Amino acid sequence: MIAESRLNPEQHRAVDSIDGPLLIIAGAGSGKTRVVTMRIARMLEQGIPQNAILALTFTNKAAREMEMRVREMTKKKLSNLTISTFHAFGVHVLKQSIHHLGYRENFTIYDTSDQISLIKETAREIKFHLETADMSKLVNLFSAIKTGRSEWRDVTDEFRSLYDEYQIHLKLYNAVDFDDLIQLPIRIFEGFPEVLAEYRARYRYLMVDEFQDTSANQYRLMKLLGDGSRNVCVVGDDDQSIYSWRGANYDNILNFERDYPELIEIKLEQNYRSTGTILAAANGVISHNKNRKHKELWTGIAGGKPVELFFPEDEQRESEFVARMIKNLAQRENIRYEQVGVLMRTNSLSRSVEEAFLSVNMPYKISGGTSFYERREVKDVISYLRVMANPDDDVSLLRILNTPRRGIGRRSLEQIVSVAERRKISLFSAMAALCHADPCPLPDRNRIDLLSFIELIEKYQELFRNGRKQLAKHLKELVAEIDYWGFLVQEFQKNDKVAKWKYHNIEYFTQSLEQWERDPDNANPTLLTFLNRITLQSRDDLTEEDDRGKVNLMTIHAAKGLEFDIVFLLGVEEGIIPHARALEESEENVEEERRLFYVAITRAKDKLYMSSCRTRKVMRETIQCTPSPFIEEIPSELIEIREDEDPVDVAEAEDYFARIRQQLATD
Repeated sequence: MIAESRLNPEQHRAVDSIDGPLLIIAGAGSGKTRVVTMRIARMLEQGIPQNAILALTFTNKAAREMEMRVREMTKKKLSNLTISTFHAFGVHVLKQSIHHLGYRENFTIYDTSDQISLIKETAREIKFHLETADMSKLVNLFSAIKTGRSEWRDVTDEFRSLYDEYQIHLKLYNAVDFDDLIQLPIRIFEGFPEVLAEYRARYRYLMVDEFQDTSANQYRLMKLLGDGSRNVCVVGDDDQSIYSWRGANYDNILNFERDYPELIEIKLEQNYRSTGTILAAANGVISHNKNRKHKELWTGIAGGKPVELFFPEDEQRESEFVARMIKNLAQRENIRYEQVGVLMRTNSLSRSVEEAFLSVNMPYKISGGTSFYERREVKDVISYLRVMANPDDDVSLLRILNTPRRGIGRRSLEQIVSVAERRKISLFSAMAALCHADPCPLPDRNRIDLLSFIELIEKYQELFRNGRKQLAKHLKELVAEIDYWGFLVQEFQKNDKVAKWKYHNIEYFTQSLEQWERDPDNANPTLLTFLNRITLQSRDDLTEEDDRGKVNLMTIHAAKGLEFDIVFLLGVEEGIIPHARALEESEENVEEERRLFYVAITRAKDKLYMSSCRTRKVMRETIQCTPSPFIEEIPSELIEIREDEDPVDVAEAEDYFARIRQQLATD
């Protein structure tokens, strides 16, 4: 039997409600993860097979934590249990069934930088002028069109032909983008009922975590699977719905109630994370939202320290205050750096904080940064190396085929793909077969371009194979021969600094290869060994040990699902939170901005500091700031105004160093 002594009555009921649709409204810090994992353990205890359960969530970290907890509870290996993100589940479906849509099984998943490259490549091919286009906005537009969040309008209709051709090129390159990981499984399930029937027969019990974050299409995917057995459990909190900008549909809780009228609803309102003061502040704020299910979080942790509000002169004083306070908390209260979260509405506020932390040698980490190996220019070079190690690597070959541009267009690529599929050979072999065919079906110019590319690959394949301790030397030669610098200059004509920065990243990568191959402890310095090593290195999942001893610096969005003993919330000013741009788009966005503020408050376990600058530099201009109206929604008796932090006196300093000496002696 799984341990149930720690469950309150509502949690107990949620764990025991196995069959039929179930809606769990789980307030912040209400033990939601414990309930979800114990519910899975209860299913297994009742004899439901592992492979009949599908649990979906939004981050790999959350999926791993759920699986780990269920494994600890059940003492089972769980090799057939599926706990996954929506997108990872989509990848699983596509690996099994994408051939129904005319793709090959070894498809590539394009990230944003890959999408931008393909859009530019497509535009050049169809002579579509992109000089004035904002590529990030264009990618977002294409995503909104594909997922149905937006329709073509007069102001965007000029990009319709480019969008259509981009979709053709994606399939031609046997690639899918992030949206396709949800869209294409839906197409398969709706277009091939026999495939849907197989998945419904297997997954008879569905659970969806963070349900308030699901998009309309994720809900559609869930409903397609769940309508078979109707054993669907969704867990979420409408007060923490903060992702409408990336497609999250706030109405999905209402949709679930409409589509599953026989559901049971359970509210989890007891908070196990925060003090009574922090919860009272959060409840005071969120109660001003009208579109919400009524709930009142409560806790057995009575009282608590007041919320401290600081009004620094500017962002520099704000950052210095935060750095100084964290240092003092570490000295006076033995707070560890990793117990502190510094949150802000936008990434643009982090620069002055980083400068303040660096000036006092305070270790910190910023969540959500891009891995070095995921940068576009580094991925390009790695793809070249992969093709040198294995020319039959179709995925890497397609990435480098027109990087830099070689004039190998859509028609040539269609012929190459056709030959590869007909003869069951790799794309590289198909290129060679086409070029040496008599007669050659390709135009002379295209044949010459392809032959030149094949000769480049074969030349460097031989050099890398025989070049012991000369891998970095040959990589430099390759980068020079393909004129990657010229390619960057052309790509970033309006920003020479970006081109130089990206080329510097390639030089840094080459240096790391040189250091690795010259390491005397490296027994097997081959290209394939190096590639396998960086594949493992490029995983961007940090372990717990990686985070130890570092202050957590992040946006409020990135902090969702996390908790910290001490939270500093910066820039609590009108125009920042609520964000001016969000309110310009729609006055209704004020409720989502308030939910964002609520999420920030409820990340704190013991203590919350807020700062609101009197002035702030924006685009080289100093502006006068006004405190956020959300501050007034916190009951005034919970707030204490802080002037500034007093310096540590001599007695405190001596006590601090005495503790350090004692700790060192113990170690």
